[in-house]
Amino acid sequence: MQKIKRGKNFAGVVLYALKPGVHHKTDPVVIGGNMLGASAPELITEFNASASLRTDILKPVWHNSLRLPQGESLKAKQWVSFADDYMSRMGFSDTHLRCYVIHDDEAGQHIHIIATRVDLIGGKLYLGRNENLISTRVIQELESAHDLTRTKGPSPLHSPSPARKRKKLSRGEQQKERREDQPSPKTFLQNTIDTLLCTHNDIPSFVEALAENGITPLPNIASSGRMNGFSFEYAGIAFKASQLGKAYSWATLQEKLLYEPERDNPLLFALKASAIGRTEAIGRTEPSELVTEATNEDTTPSLPASLESEFIAPPPQQEYRVETAETCEAHTPASSLQTVMEAARNKDYLMTAVVNWLLSIPYLQAFAKLLKETGKTFLHRKSSFSVINAVRSAEPDVKTSNETPEDFSKSLYTPQ
Repeated sequence: MQKIKRGKNFAGVVLYALKPGVHHKTDPVVIGGNMLGASAPELITEFNASASLRTDILKPVWHNSLRLPQGESLKAKQWVSFADDYMSRMGFSDTHLRCYVIHDDEAGQHIHIIATRVDLIGGKLYLGRNENLISTRVIQELESAHDLTRTKGPSPLHSPSPARKRKKLSRGEQQKERREDQPSPKTFLQNTIDTLLCTHNDIPSFVEALAENGITPLPNIASSGRMNGFSFEYAGIAFKASQLGKAYSWATLQEKLLYEPERDNPLLFALKASAIGRTEAIGRTEPSELVTEATNEDTTPSLPASLESEFIAPPPQQEYRVETAETCEAHTPASSLQTVMEAARNKDYLMTAVVNWLLSIPYLQAFAKLLKETGKTFLHRKSSFSVINAVRSAEPDVKTSNETPEDFSKSLYTPQ
């Protein structure tokens, strides 16, 4: 098996697979699949039609090749049976278009499998997470099922002994696997760890391989250096070894992994510290941020944007000394306190701004104008009444005076 590839353009891979070459014993030809056409233009047209169902997918092309050992060969029907079984176990449905093109050369007989990741029914997308690792195991299973020469790879699957039996999936996990048509996180972890244990026999390479497959190992190692085992995190879910089964306990893993404390403990402690750091980072909130957020929420009034734009920028914030019994020398910025103080100083301006904003509303403008005109009339009348009252209050003095009207008027114009 070559590395599975994904691409954007069906034309390129179809033309490559069907291109004749002098190194081929016979010209390449389509021997199977589920497509109507057999020529390059026909296949490209059908593939492009399926891709048009999901224009949001950048790489709808799926391509892999399966090769026999040098000198061996299969009949076309045998290849088709093998390829159909392979695609089914990889998670493709009958409504994912695909074709099988056979190549026969000196290096050995092989087929190219070209498929679309877009299902014709509803446009469901084939995701194929960690498909290269899964493909390796599927090929091992098929070589045994079809009586083919076993190629180098993980050891064949066998029924585990009772002491090493996997934990079975819960009912909910089984339903989720059937619903999503892909392995649950627990199944994926079990399959992946089983495969990696066949190809990696020491702690550093095992840990690195886990990371390459999206699995985070979480070592349970004491400060004394005693290693007690691993937990495994995948897709945001952490599983203890006991949740996966006895085959993943430290006692069992030690039989397959070469553990050297002097070499491996620094790596294990680093992994543990990294896991603790991630946990603390998720739950940590800076105290200063809490204080600032709470203060702003309690003291800053919520105003319309048009009114907020009219505020005058507050003067630069100053630092205030905060002394505690423990340090007596700690200096902390009191930006929240400064904000409160400035808000108190500007309360008169705030009220003025609020009034100005209210007056900017059309119907309130009309109402204010009416009040203004009414006030002017009222003040005018009030001033008139005041003059009249003043004159009236002066009349008794004029009447009770001994001066005649002529004397009074003379006194007004006579210099003193």
